Amino acid sequence: MNILNKLTGLLGAGAKNETKQGFVLDVSHLKTLVPFNEMPDNHLQDVLKIARVQTVPARKKLFKRGQEDTLVHYVLQGTVDLLDENFNITSIKAGDAGSAHALDNETPHRLSAITTCESLLLEFDKDRLDLLMTWEQAASGEQTGSNVPEEDWMSALLESELFSKVPPAHIQQLFATFKSQECGAGEVVVQEGQSGDRFFVIAAGRARVSRRGADGERQLAELGAGRFFGEEALIGETTRNATITMETAGKVMYLDKAEFKKLLEEPVLRSLSGPDLERMRSSGQPLVLLDVRLSGEYKHQHDEGSINVPLNRLRDRMTEFAREKFYVVSANAGRRSELGVYLLISAGFQAYLLRQTE
Repeated sequence: MNILNKLTGLLGAGAKNETKQGFVLDVSHLKTLVPFNEMPDNHLQDVLKIARVQTVPARKKLFKRGQEDTLVHYVLQGTVDLLDENFNITSIKAGDAGSAHALDNETPHRLSAITTCESLLLEFDKDRLDLLMTWEQAASGEQTGSNVPEEDWMSALLESELFSKVPPAHIQQLFATFKSQECGAGEVVVQEGQSGDRFFVIAAGRARVSRRGADGERQLAELGAGRFFGEEALIGETTRNATITMETAGKVMYLDKAEFKKLLEEPVLRSLSGPDLERMRSSGQPLVLLDVRLSGEYKHQHDEGSINVPLNRLRDRMTEFAREKFYVVSANAGRRSELGVYLLISAGFQAYLLRQTE
């Protein structure tokens, strides 16, 4: 599976990963870094294609505290000093435990960084890496299906956990905006790897969900009338992570991306500020703070009191969650955080996105 090819037009062309000194970045280097050490080799090949390796001279300031940064930085060779607001210094030397993590991967930066000697740095465009990580984890999560009888698709939608969260004022406009598309048996409605630009609901007929793997195509689920799909690619702003093929002739209803975001995503995905969270805690609300990054990212730095449930494990772990609790997802995982909130809401949990402090 070549994720980079699937993200054509979103990630852009691959970056240079060979220096003038002849250093060539490969999978073995990525396996020493967090979070890449938790990813399969075939996905690491795609990470390589969006990587940039460069030699940086001594005393070069990489970024300063309070600065917004478009890059993620790792030390491959050499040493970088990190300075806090009191000018306390933490040295990150290549090969030490700290070098397995990105340099102060916060937005904005909480620290300043400067090389102490000529150093070799691995860099990624933050947005491109976020896209790839979201796709990889969403594609790794399992989708389950059930035998849903063909019935009135509007009634089926209104009975779903997700649509029960839509404000009543939006319901009429939502259904009036849906467009219809007739489909033949065997027709592919959504193709794995393509860009996502529509949200679909099956109005009549049946479809199957499949995904390519090392051992060929694998069927994941069957969908009947009232079942919806395609929203994960719209929320994560990435490509489709599965193929949907009609098993019988039928009809699908769809919303374009802008319509989906305005009428469904924005009204449903709720967020909290830090003060909001503290007020809820003070009032005794049963809160669970979730971090949906991979475990290595979480161990390196996380919000106090949060628990780690990686996005690609979230569906499986929901069986352990309590319906009476409020689940707050830290925004430190970018698109993965938004998708995590959506998955929780779709499963019927009370979930919020914790906005990052400005």
